[in-house]
Amino acid sequence: MIFPILHIPGVGDGMTIALDAVLHVVISHGLAIGFMTMLILFQTMTYAGKGPHWARISRSLLGPAVVVITSVGAVTGVGIWFITGILAPEGIGSLIHLFFWPWFIEWGAFTSEVILLLFYYYLWDRLAEKHPGRLTALGWGYVTMAVISAILISGILGFMLTPDGWPWGQTFDEAYYNPTFVPQVFLRLAGGLAIGSLLLSAWIAWRFKGTQEERGSALRLAGGVFLGCVAVGGVSAWVYFSRVPMTFLTHWKFAVATSYMSQMPDFLPTLNATAVGLLCLTGLAAVLRWPVVCRILCIPAILLSVFMVMEFERIREFVRGPYLLPGHMYANQVPLVEKLAVDEKNESYLSRMRWVDDDGKLPPDMVAGKALFAANCGVCHTTVKGGLNNIGIRVAGRTLDSLNAIVSITENLGPFMTPFTGSEPERLLLASYIYMLGTEQGYIKIPQAPKTPAAQAAGREAK
Repeated sequence: MIFPILHIPGVGDGMTIALDAVLHVVISHGLAIGFMTMLILFQTMTYAGKGPHWARISRSLLGPAVVVITSVGAVTGVGIWFITGILAPEGIGSLIHLFFWPWFIEWGAFTSEVILLLFYYYLWDRLAEKHPGRLTALGWGYVTMAVISAILISGILGFMLTPDGWPWGQTFDEAYYNPTFVPQVFLRLAGGLAIGSLLLSAWIAWRFKGTQEERGSALRLAGGVFLGCVAVGGVSAWVYFSRVPMTFLTHWKFAVATSYMSQMPDFLPTLNATAVGLLCLTGLAAVLRWPVVCRILCIPAILLSVFMVMEFERIREFVRGPYLLPGHMYANQVPLVEKLAVDEKNESYLSRMRWVDDDGKLPPDMVAGKALFAANCGVCHTTVKGGLNNIGIRVAGRTLDSLNAIVSITENLGPFMTPFTGSEPERLLLASYIYMLGTEQGYIKIPQAPKTPAAQAAGREAK
């Protein structure tokens, strides 16, 4: 490990990345792709002579959409790079080396996307009446760049779950054109357009001030697009998950639900089926031009859509189990070849670490144990009492000997646990550090030494 090992206390690395990533996906897919595509489609309807109310709807929503996309969307996008670059520099470095050109081209597409969006917004008033065709061309140029950006990034995201033969062949084609690349492209584009058309349907049902006929026609188009996207998204999701290795896919319920709720096998499938049913009812209400029903259903439908985005991203990230890049690197950024090399010679892992956090408050053995914990366990476990997945409560009631034994077989305790990397003496140092955390937090009680007869007699005299 040539980089410093940093972790987020209390909240944990995974939750920090997830909060930023989910918000970014909702904005970059739902708003930047889906919502903007619908606004440009509505403006195109006016250009095609279908009536001025289509462009009026687009103009009313264009400003807020541009602000959110270029502020929150852009900041969360940069935030993903910033957070992952700090917390997982080895993993990000490996991906950049492998996918330099797709990412370089994607950054170019993203820059073009932003420029075209700003031109579309600032030139609207000048072009809408005199040159509506040019405005329409700008809009669809923006959509083209947004779609290209989504396609380019999907190959990289697919590789992180289904690298196929890359760990052995090490070719770019095997990595980028992986089994889940194509279905993920369709799933992300359909999902983004579904969220965008759903948001637009909600606004039309609640806020549009036009005539009943204008509201009805706008609802019907938005609802029709939404239902079509739900259908495409459903088929794409089925193909996508059929290509995920079964050794990963068996973990999906545990990945989404809590440990307790994952023991109810029908809970998540029932919840997902209910969510899809409600989404279809919402789209049908829009197609049938029932604004009152749309008002009632749109809010829970939007919330369920966000939940399904969270569920998909959680599954995609979590079912990889102990891997950051399957077949290449564990979740704690230890390459598989390095793990094998350390095990073969019972070599010290501390000697491979360039950075060790020593604040001077712990004895040398505990400093070493803390560094080994950060390198092996810190990616998933926190050390703060009350923190997410706190290691203290996980080892409640354990002895030092049992912890030492557990550390040696972590990969056999659960499908998500990474194996310990280090020598046998370092394994005891890590177990000792975890034992210290458990005792400090009150989860492990240090057994009291039995009293001598003299001490027992003194106690009786004191009473």
